[in-house]
Amino acid sequence: MAQPASNPKIEELRFRLKTDPKSRLFFPLAEELRKIDQFTEAEQVLRGGLAQHPTYLSAWVSLGRVLREAKKHRDAVDALSKALQLDPGNVVAARLLADSYLGLGDKLEAIKKYKLVRALMPASDEDLEAVIDRLDRELNAAPARPPFMDLADQTHPPAPAPVDEAPFATTDSKAFADAEAAIAEDRTVGVTTADIEPMRAAHTKSPFEEPVAGSTAAAVDVEQPQGIHIEPAPKAAEVPAPLPEEEPAGDMFAPAEAPAPAAPADDAANTLTMADLYVQQGFADKAREIYQSILQREPGNADVRKKLDALKGPAPRNPKAVKLEQWLAKVKKREEGSVV
Repeated sequence: MAQPASNPKIEELRFRLKTDPKSRLFFPLAEELRKIDQFTEAEQVLRGGLAQHPTYLSAWVSLGRVLREAKKHRDAVDALSKALQLDPGNVVAARLLADSYLGLGDKLEAIKKYKLVRALMPASDEDLEAVIDRLDRELNAAPARPPFMDLADQTHPPAPAPVDEAPFATTDSKAFADAEAAIAEDRTVGVTTADIEPMRAAHTKSPFEEPVAGSTAAAVDVEQPQGIHIEPAPKAAEVPAPLPEEEPAGDMFAPAEAPAPAAPADDAANTLTMADLYVQQGFADKAREIYQSILQREPGNADVRKKLDALKGPAPRNPKAVKLEQWLAKVKKREEGSVV
């Protein structure tokens, strides 16, 4: 069996890692293996090292990169999601995660993560904007229209299917035909009388809408069959009880009101989490816009209102200075944790 590709640096790192298996040298070794396309060994080295150091952020990002380059997009999504759990503001992990979702064909999750990358980046990226615009057009594209029929098909339409071959033919076909004829007759009457609902006109002229003036129980002669005794109605019954007020005929037969339109789904960039990230990055104006948008939908959200009021204080620090301090802190932490 042929030995895997190697070089002096890889051999040195292998030796040093074998001498101290619990060191963090597995990360640079895996990176060197990835550079020469030894993805299988690089994945094994990273998984073994992460078993000893489960919170090593750079190793999780490297594992996601290795899996993505090896076309294992589903495993790459799991590894990069773990990296974002450790550091929600890691731009590299977010970009690789978006690329992995796109590799899986999940355009919706991909555009969400690309928008997260755009929010985390202090400067605009033309390539990133182009990808987001393309995915947005694809997700909102109208369904393709069926091709036009040929002229021969339009001049000679296909003959109707026989009754015994009709897909919905049943033994009650006559009943359906009668029902359709009745519906057609109602529509004809509605068009002729300028009232598409003929029962509406009949309802307004109904003698049962209001009681006849001066009518009492005595006005109704009740036939008393032989052998049956009928007690006379009490005098109080002679006074007609007031009928409940009926709704106007127009309201009764008017078409049902359309349901209120559902609230549009929140864009990935218009969430509370995104606004908090803007605050962390120093983009107070963008965060304020999102908080105000949320309060328009949820006026009673005290937490959001409190965060919006907090932005009225001193202006946040320069995002570039904060970014530089975070980067220097990570470099210092990495130097302190590395093994020489």
